[in-house]
Amino acid sequence: MTSSLGHILIVDDEAQVREVLTEFLAGEGYTVEEAASGNDALAAVTRERPDLVLLDIHMPGVDGVETLRRIRALDDEIAVIMVTANEDVAVARETLKLGAVDYVAKPFDFMYLERAVTAGLSRVGARAAGEAKPGAAPTDPCRHLARAVFGVTRAMPAGARASTGARLEDAALAAAREAAAGRPERAATHLAEIALLLTIAADLSDLPGSDRSLIEAALEAARNALPAAD
Repeated sequence: MTSSLGHILIVDDEAQVREVLTEFLAGEGYTVEEAASGNDALAAVTRERPDLVLLDIHMPGVDGVETLRRIRALDDEIAVIMVTANEDVAVARETLKLGAVDYVAKPFDFMYLERAVTAGLSRVGARAAGEAKPGAAPTDPCRHLARAVFGVTRAMPAGARASTGARLEDAALAAAREAAAGRPERAATHLAEIALLLTIAADLSDLPGSDRSLIEAALEAARNALPAAD
């Protein structure tokens, strides 16, 4: 049985948008739930807390901005990413002041969306790792590693993130996916890639020692959680 990389709630009044996002994110290994309105979203959050919400700004009735306010009143820790049309980017930026962690524009750049989702989940990764029980599925440490990597790379200078940072993110995502799919040998290959990239990043002074230590600790936990090879 495979494990999910996280529970994501997609909120949009357009069925086609929900369908596209659901297909993409489910294919990446997430558990996806849909809501067609702000009120439906609030009911879903109350019923079963998601790890992250993708929230459209323009919806009839309770719009995305008001829905964000109400989600924040219910739970201040759920990561919320706003979804907006290009002409509404200014409004989306204002939602960051209300507690959104990021925004993505339509039409979707799926590579950016994937990184935004993982970075948003990194904000709750430390808490989730702290609640992990002994004997939990090996996916959890790999998810925590991915979130630790994204948390660090988001703070890297642009040049460093475009080189070693982006490669670290790709390797961490791949390791988490392979572990979730029950393929530990493939996950281990990506973990080895992360270790090599950390060495390169250190040689290039792309990572402070404290950040490297943070990722190395998460990397070691992920390695130890993978089943031993026969």
